[in-house]
Amino acid sequence: MKKKNVLIYLVILNLFVLLIILLSKISLLKSFIGVIFSVVVIPIIFGVFLFYILKPLNNIFVKKKMKRARAAVLTLFIFFFISTGIIKYFGDYFIEQFLYIKSIFFNIINERGGMNYIKDLVIGNNLMTNYYDKFLEEMQNYIFILSISLRKIFDKGMQLFSDILLIILILFYLLKDEDDIKESIVNIFPGKYKNKIYEVVEEGDEVLSLYIIGQAKVALSLATMMFIGYKLIGMASPLLLASVTFILAFIPFVGFFISLILPYIIAIALGWNMILKLSVLVLIAQTLKGRIVVPLIMGKTMKIHPITDIFLVVGAASLVGPIGAFVVVPIYSLLKVIFKYFNKEVEEKIKEFKEEN
Repeated sequence: MKKKNVLIYLVILNLFVLLIILLSKISLLKSFIGVIFSVVVIPIIFGVFLFYILKPLNNIFVKKKMKRARAAVLTLFIFFFISTGIIKYFGDYFIEQFLYIKSIFFNIINERGGMNYIKDLVIGNNLMTNYYDKFLEEMQNYIFILSISLRKIFDKGMQLFSDILLIILILFYLLKDEDDIKESIVNIFPGKYKNKIYEVVEEGDEVLSLYIIGQAKVALSLATMMFIGYKLIGMASPLLLASVTFILAFIPFVGFFISLILPYIIAIALGWNMILKLSVLVLIAQTLKGRIVVPLIMGKTMKIHPITDIFLVVGAASLVGPIGAFVVVPIYSLLKVIFKYFNKEVEEKIKEFKEEN
């Protein structure tokens, strides 16, 4: 009887997968899923991410016998106060450094003959002529679209505002009702599974907390190392480049290398000496990250092989984009937790089946 149940579950699973594949072919449904993803899923992702970043601070207030609602409000107030200070302090600096980097490129171009030299260099290469013409045509199209799309820009601004508001609301209710949300998830399942589901929820919560906080520490450590290195080798705009490293380092493994694109462009413009110094810096930073920072901060918490990390991030980035690369590792870790308890349940059922027969 139990073997029959297993076959029924497998048939249902295959039919469900087939249904998803067929539904994905419907263009209207794909558009609807895209809207849901941008309006609902992305704010939830960022809300959950900020929740785990702020959770330790919120827990401090809760342990001081403060009501969860007040603790959540105080946590958000401190977060916005610090965020506003950082934006205010670094905003002007980032703009200044961005303009400085732009001036470096224009100076180099002017020293080498100006834009006519670049045009002759590109057009002189027959292989690049078609691409150059296509690039100019596309740029003209983009300028035209920009000139007539002020309403779309306004709509995007309103959407951004609504997304930020939604993220704040999600963050507030996660901080305020964390225990109630866990209880609601557990109550979805039948009574005989509640204990195990509770264990899955608790362990999944711990895994996400350890990963996000650990990844934040790794990103901060890596950005600090790169900032010191940039200062030592004389790289332009070290704080701006280190900030880019901090943001992209939340994408496991590949994020750090993506953050090196802009520094290498600057290094190429400045000459071979800077390229060599930057390469040595990257080698040292990557070695320290792999040998000291990650083992010390993350330990063996995630228990994911680096090769698995790479395939997960690259595959998710190809299918979903940057958001997929950002969330794929914690989702994979959650699935491992669920599979561990599911596998334990299956083993217990098989053991019971053998004992009965």
